[in-house]
Amino acid sequence: MQRRLVLAALGSLSTGLCGLARAQAGAYPNKPVRLVVPFAPGGPTDVAGRLLAQKLGALLGQQVIVDNRPGAGGTVGAAAVAQAPADGYTLLFGSTSTLAVSPALYPRLPYDAATAFQPVALVARGPQMLVVHPSVPAADLKEFVAFARRQAQPMSFASAGNGSVGHLTAELLKSVTGIPALHVPYKGGSPAVNAVVAGETQFTIDAVGTMLPFVKAGRLKAVSLLGESRSPLVPALPTAVESGFPKLVADFWSGVVAPAGTPREVLARLETDIAKVVADPEVVEQLRLLGTAPQRLSVDEFTRFVREEARKWAEIAQASGAKAE
Repeated sequence: MQRRLVLAALGSLSTGLCGLARAQAGAYPNKPVRLVVPFAPGGPTDVAGRLLAQKLGALLGQQVIVDNRPGAGGTVGAAAVAQAPADGYTLLFGSTSTLAVSPALYPRLPYDAATAFQPVALVARGPQMLVVHPSVPAADLKEFVAFARRQAQPMSFASAGNGSVGHLTAELLKSVTGIPALHVPYKGGSPAVNAVVAGETQFTIDAVGTMLPFVKAGRLKAVSLLGESRSPLVPALPTAVESGFPKLVADFWSGVVAPAGTPREVLARLETDIAKVVADPEVVEQLRLLGTAPQRLSVDEFTRFVREEARKWAEIAQASGAKAE
């Protein structure tokens, strides 16, 4: 009888502890959340990530700490998140380059980008901009293509490096328009832009927010937006689609992903609160200044979006023969 009573008591205690553990696990979040930004501080992705972290922390009631982990096209930071516990306390502020381009270029990543992450929420999306040196006699994309085809030698373009988003977008431009162009890789976006300003190369492609100060100063000339829609920062500049090139769409986007296996209820909480963040008027304005617009997709919609983007950029990488540095 005593043995049965002891076993019953132990069973009740075990049930109670399991219930307590479940209750504690369900009280997400009950400690600070780490948001890994896989790029150096100060860039557009970092700025957007810090804006999100500040606003999201207020809604979650816990601090969201930005952890910059730059290196290897964003794969260093992505690896850190892929190997983290799937509990919602370590998240990745991913982007086109991290979640779509780098997996197509790095053959031996320490994780499988297709299965290591669970997309949570798309945050921002915006077109890239094709800019040329002021000496290039082209006011729009059609004139640019015609000029490029007339040259005895291929035009040259600068990028932030082999396999960068700008590099692959230029390769897409070449494929869609049929123009010849010589790639000149630089070590970063700033050197690439400065190369075009100095006339070392004739064009480059980068985010609107990055290019616009040079365009306004007359040091570069904007030719076209390479996205699905126009930018409110340059409302008069048409897209490549409007210029007759419907396949020339290469938006830059960023969003939050979690380690695969993160509980659905945690994903739902993050999705709901991130949706509130991107609807905040201050966030909308700050994203606009970066040349992007706030986005809202469900977890399932964002999952499909990332899968489609990864397939698209893998095809571009394969067709161009681009390789990571």
